[in-house]
Amino acid sequence: MSSGKLWRGQTLADRSTDRRAVLLDAGRALLGEGGAAAVTMRAVIREAKLSPRYFYESFASREELLTAVYDEVSAELFETLTAVAVTGHPRQDVRAFVDAIRDFFERDPRRARILLREPLADDTLRDHRAAATTQFVGAAVAVAGGRIGAGRDLAIVSTALSGALVALYLDYSDGRLDVEPDQLVDAAVELIFAIAGEQ
Repeated sequence: MSSGKLWRGQTLADRSTDRRAVLLDAGRALLGEGGAAAVTMRAVIREAKLSPRYFYESFASREELLTAVYDEVSAELFETLTAVAVTGHPRQDVRAFVDAIRDFFERDPRRARILLREPLADDTLRDHRAAATTQFVGAAVAVAGGRIGAGRDLAIVSTALSGALVALYLDYSDGRLDVEPDQLVDAAVELIFAIAGEQ
């Protein structure tokens, strides 16, 4: 049967795309709730209610699924940032970005586990985040009009910012920082300007 023929109103390609989305949802639930160790092929197909052959139809390995889930959540975060209204005032714009990020994670704490916590523990996600962080920070800087960290080594700024901000947010979400959300955002903004070298 060719991929263009219909079966129950869908082509084979459509059904394959749907199964991939179901597997991604299953991987996201497992990674966000139980961490990378919970994401095994068996656990994913059980969560997705699919057979093993459909896993390998979409992903060559567990590691490929992990990075696909990470990329999906990263894309959602960046979409959130691009929707933030930019005023042209760097400190005001950065504060709006940071507040949007805080809200993004608090609306679904699984997102913070996927993007922030699990890359600290899992080698695949750690390496993948390292490769993606500079690109993400560069895109965020562009959204901010290229003002933050202008003239600085983007890789160094990215590493310093991501390390400081991840530690700050995780301590906050774990209850080790007894601060209000606005205080957290204020602290993050000060960190960004201090590390990026802006006044």
